[in-house]
Amino acid sequence: MLRLTNTARAVVEIVAVAEHVASLTAAAAAFQLQPDVLTVSTVRAEAPLIPLVSEEDAGEAAETLHHIRGWAVEALGIDHVPAIWRALAHDRRLLDATWRKDRVVLASGVLDEVVKGCAALAVAQFRQSAYWICYLTQYLRKRGLDDRALVEIAGAVMHYVSFNTVAHGMRLEAPMSVMDASDVAAGGRFEHLVPGVKVVRR
Repeated sequence: MLRLTNTARAVVEIVAVAEHVASLTAAAAAFQLQPDVLTVSTVRAEAPLIPLVSEEDAGEAAETLHHIRGWAVEALGIDHVPAIWRALAHDRRLLDATWRKDRVVLASGVLDEVVKGCAALAVAQFRQSAYWICYLTQYLRKRGLDDRALVEIAGAVMHYVSFNTVAHGMRLEAPMSVMDASDVAAGGRFEHLVPGVKVVRR
């Protein structure tokens, strides 16, 4: 990851995205949520394991759901609160905490929202979460990614799942187990591995 990001903070941001989306895919799977972000045709007939809270009956969670709906109109192009947030609304504190975390983790930092969205979609694809694949695909399409870009993300996931399977199966040792951002910066030990970093001959 350091080769791709060139800063330690960017690595932390990617790790945060991966951890957050992994937990959200687990929640979507636990509730057996069906995709509800793209089109009605993507939604299957099975009902979720728990009833979804409506905005009208959300009680203390209503304000957060209202805020999420406003975000969803702009970010996803849908005029309803996605199912994951309505499921979490049974516990207002959990809903509020998870939504605040979502906004922090996926907001622009060293990495912009599109890069973080790509990382999030890769996690959803790896976790095979139909719900979050639809949700995050729509999120990225609204930010300008086309079919080819989405296929490139899937290709990267396929490639590194394969590499990780081989490395794990063969118990291979990491070639650069001790490494930090300075190693891939200009003048660092591995500067030659980072595109755009000028190699300084010694």
